[in-house]
Amino acid sequence: MPDLLDDVTAAAGLTVFGAAAVAGEIDTRTVLPDWSPDYDVVPRVTALRTELRALGLDHIVLAGGAGPGDIAGARAAEAITRTLGVPLTVLSGTDPHGVAAAVADRLQHTVVVLTSTSPTSTSLATDSHRRAYLQAFEDHGIHDLGRRFVFVTVPGSPLATTALEMGAQLFLAQPGALSAFSLVPAGLAGADIRDLVEQAFALAEPPRRTAGPAGFALPSTGFAPAVSLPAATPSTGSHAGGPGHPAVALGSALAAAVDAGRDKFALAPDGSGIVGLGEWVAALLAASGPDATGLATSGPGASGFGGSGSGASGPGASGPGASGPGASGPGASGPGASGLPGLGLPGSRPTGSGFTAAGPADSGATDAGAADSGPADAGAGGAGAGGVGSRAVAVVLETPSSWGHEGPDVLSVTIGGALVPGIMPGGGIAPDLAVNGPLGAQLLAWEQALTIAGLIRPAGPAGAGRPSSQEGVLRVLDTGLPPQAPQFVDGAVEVHGAIAATTLIGAVDEFARAVPPGAILAVHAHLDRTGDAAALALRTELAGRVNRAVTFAWGGEAVQPAAGIGGAGGTPAVMTIQITGAVTEDLRVPGRPYTFGELQAAEAADDRQALLDRGRPLLRLHLTDRTSGIDQLLAALGG
Repeated sequence: MPDLLDDVTAAAGLTVFGAAAVAGEIDTRTVLPDWSPDYDVVPRVTALRTELRALGLDHIVLAGGAGPGDIAGARAAEAITRTLGVPLTVLSGTDPHGVAAAVADRLQHTVVVLTSTSPTSTSLATDSHRRAYLQAFEDHGIHDLGRRFVFVTVPGSPLATTALEMGAQLFLAQPGALSAFSLVPAGLAGADIRDLVEQAFALAEPPRRTAGPAGFALPSTGFAPAVSLPAATPSTGSHAGGPGHPAVALGSALAAAVDAGRDKFALAPDGSGIVGLGEWVAALLAASGPDATGLATSGPGASGFGGSGSGASGPGASGPGASGPGASGPGASGPGASGLPGLGLPGSRPTGSGFTAAGPADSGATDAGAADSGPADAGAGGAGAGGVGSRAVAVVLETPSSWGHEGPDVLSVTIGGALVPGIMPGGGIAPDLAVNGPLGAQLLAWEQALTIAGLIRPAGPAGAGRPSSQEGVLRVLDTGLPPQAPQFVDGAVEVHGAIAATTLIGAVDEFARAVPPGAILAVHAHLDRTGDAAALALRTELAGRVNRAVTFAWGGEAVQPAAGIGGAGGTPAVMTIQITGAVTEDLRVPGRPYTFGELQAAEAADDRQALLDRGRPLLRLHLTDRTSGIDQLLAALGG
């Protein structure tokens, strides 16, 4: 490809290198929608943080959030806090070891942020986390529960009702990287969310970079690209795309890559300041694609750019629409008041999910479900009649040169912060695309680009994911785990699955090398995301042994590729290695007839059954000793 520095699109400090080399001529009909951030959330979060810290409450825990949209919000909050060096405890999943460790950590100083993007239900994980913290606070004589919980959810949800009943702080919002779902936990943890919103505003409104909203000083770019193209000329009510806008250039390049069969986006930090953004992009794509069983989900407001209407109620609530004892603040803006309108992109194309997307003229999305999810998938998934998920999947790499950055179906993308003139982007390699610039601009541009490319859905309330998922888990909890004897045992690992091998490495190699061309090997670890973090290295080691894309997800996260991704000749789009682990110290879910260990095992069993019911290949590795089992796996794979 040409030198990256010969192909640069820049605006508001965000620079995309290499887009033209991937996309060819960019569709100049593409326009970006207006983006109107809800500025009220910033001062409200800032005031709440000041109030909490005056009381010594400075340990923020982001908990719950088991739906696809919830996970995307959590990963956005993590990207913000990790990039800015701000401590935030994220409690994901139902592993009893992880829950017990989180609840025991600095409880006297803890505030719990609970989120839900579902308008119709509260996930078992969210409910269980809330109950665990309630019990812990009670056991330690902590009774100011209205201060100890902060809720972020969509209007009319059961979690909103719970917040009102508890007298807790409530933020009503529509999902999005720069909505309350990420800004509240990140801001309470100490991140400068005002600066993030200003960075995004500078990208969304380049003609007004010197005249921001009252009280908001728009930032300087903080980045001097070696080569720069002028920003697009704005049109009334929107901004023309063309090669001058980074989000349009990036979206066009992503769409063109997918149309060319390069539907695996290998995302890596380039070491220049942005951390965790790849995990968030992966969550966005997963939220618009199938869930962990491969069934298409709508993911409640999976992604998009909807602002965070901050209507609130309850004691001490403030902000628009506040009500209840002690409420204060300006008049209402209403939930979702700052969300984007429909895209209405000229030259846009309809997709099966009912939204529009634009990009290169030949990058239609109507074939998205052809390879591995026929009509049955669409009917079974939460996406309703559309059932069309994202047409791409993200493979999150540890470094730009990690295994998985090359391949005929791979688009390599590096992500970084500020560079200086003459510094080559890409972290020392020559990726297909390199995106560098301020984090706030990155968050907005990626959401816009993925929507323009037709790879994610715009924001808005939707279903709660695969309809049978929670019912299936509850069914397993009620009837008990189905009996399953291992095929064999090798050291600390039980091997389950239809394989001929008799050793651990033989079984893994036999399964992994059966992944057909164009498909994905997915590792799904129902373990402790913190205590068992060493398992993350399995992705790299597996990718070094097979010439296929390898993804990694923790229990509760979506692991499957998009509905449009499939192996050659109609072969399965994904083959899954599920990893489970023995529980040494279980923890009861207060007020429920089950433990966290039983809940985690039921979730894994429900995932297995859903995969097997659809004929999806599955290899399960159960670790009878977690530390020894992970070490044994890594040693066998050569790690």
